[in-house]
Amino acid sequence: MIKWANLSESLLVRSVYLITIPIVLVQIIGIIIFFELHWDLVLKRSAQSISNEIKILEMQKDSSSLNNYANTLQIIRTDKFDLSETEDVSNLIFKKRMMNSLGQISSNFTVVQNKKFFIFFDQLNTNYYYLIPKKRVETNTVGGFFLWTIAISVILSIISYLFIKKQIQPLKRLGIITRSFGRGIETPNLKPTGSSEVRGLIKDFNNMHNNINSTLDNQRNMLAGISHDLKTPLTRINLMIEEINNESLRSSISQNISEMNVMLNHYLDFIKSEKNENLDEINTANFITRIGKNYKKLNILNNHESQIFIRKNQITRAIMNILDNADKFADNIFISSNYLNNKWIIEIEDNGPGTTLTQEQLIRPFIKGSDQLNQGTGLGLSIVQKLIKLNNGELNFQKSSYGGLKVTVILQV
Repeated sequence: MIKWANLSESLLVRSVYLITIPIVLVQIIGIIIFFELHWDLVLKRSAQSISNEIKILEMQKDSSSLNNYANTLQIIRTDKFDLSETEDVSNLIFKKRMMNSLGQISSNFTVVQNKKFFIFFDQLNTNYYYLIPKKRVETNTVGGFFLWTIAISVILSIISYLFIKKQIQPLKRLGIITRSFGRGIETPNLKPTGSSEVRGLIKDFNNMHNNINSTLDNQRNMLAGISHDLKTPLTRINLMIEEINNESLRSSISQNISEMNVMLNHYLDFIKSEKNENLDEINTANFITRIGKNYKKLNILNNHESQIFIRKNQITRAIMNILDNADKFADNIFISSNYLNNKWIIEIEDNGPGTTLTQEQLIRPFIKGSDQLNQGTGLGLSIVQKLIKLNNGELNFQKSSYGGLKVTVILQV
């Protein structure tokens, strides 16, 4: 469910507030003025007119021409009327004005209504009644005024909403592109649209985006060139050591060459620009079991089974990088896989020496622990962080209950 706090923070909602609230206030003020200066005055005059007419008929009640007077005034005078089918006057303002005016005739005069008439009579003398058609008092202009007021407010609010929404759409697109770019996904330049300020913002973002990409491309090309250039002499050296008769020396050189090749592959893997991989449906239990077959030290503690969609190759690389890192320094590795609230949570722990580095240091490129200065490139967890962010996930590090490092991968699926 959408939380109101989150909705009220939206620029679109706040902008609509700025337009709608003044419109509503103006309409309310207009209604108040209408009541005070127009409708109330009309009802007051109408009540006074009816009261004067009834007063005239009361003065002529003994006259033989009384019915003629009543017909002339459009008032029906009747000697019999069933009050059981009547009710109090629903228009409280008219009732108040009418009672004030009837007080000039007699304090005992009152008024009730039915579907067609207002009925006036003396409560102490119910031998006769005055019936006045409602159409003499009620008018459709009041209802039309209210409908017109509400309609204008709704129409103006909808127009302002659509207009503001169109102005905010470029900002939404900019937000999407910014989040994707921040996660390392290749993004295109945005077409500048909207107001002049928004177009200027998009142009500035496009320039920044292009400059960053250009800088990264230059760095990638330089590192890729160095890595490829070093692979060629390493290959030649690897062929030349076959002529060395000293087995121990040859094995030592070969091992160092292998480590250098691994380091170069890490460099190339780190600078590689990840493409948007398609989502694949996997069984989480089978996925963990398949990866676990490659690691003899791995113990699967919990392996929840669910069908989910992920970018399989990227997540596989990320999990294997974590396991490779643990496999170097620990005798036992433990993994747990759980699925909760649309989140796939993978916890990997080991009983190795652990680390004194903070989470920020662990994912920073080329950073290695003090006891690992001659091991690896310091890029393994940086690559993992990049892959996890590409998949809208989180990577957390804690001290393991087994004494080593605990790595938690949380993927929103």
